[in-house]
Amino acid sequence: MQLYPLKLVTVVGETVITKAIIAEGLRLGASGFTLTDVDGRGSRDARTGIMIGSAKTRKIEFVVSEAVAVAILEHISHTYFEHYACIAWLSDVSVVRGEHYVARER
Repeated sequence: MQLYPLKLVTVVGETVITKAIIAEGLRLGASGFTLTDVDGRGSRDARTGIMIGSAKTRKIEFVVSEAVAVAILEHISHTYFEHYACIAWLSDVSVVRGEHYVARER
């Protein structure tokens, strides 16, 4: 079994920005994504209590190369952080069949 070292970009934010983040992630080179409705509490307490059970927050995940991960994170940080409840982070992952996750890169 061969493992491929890739990056997992995770973005948690308001549902209103979900479609745009997915479209930009795909445009920047991701070959796919995972979308999950999530609950939680963050630094913007104004949303606390409203989010629990109401699916107003979503988690988007992209498995990509480091170059694509950096491009996605730069775009998200410059476009959404100031005006939306949003957080993003990067994790190292080892993926089976990893060649499928970098097929669309330019």
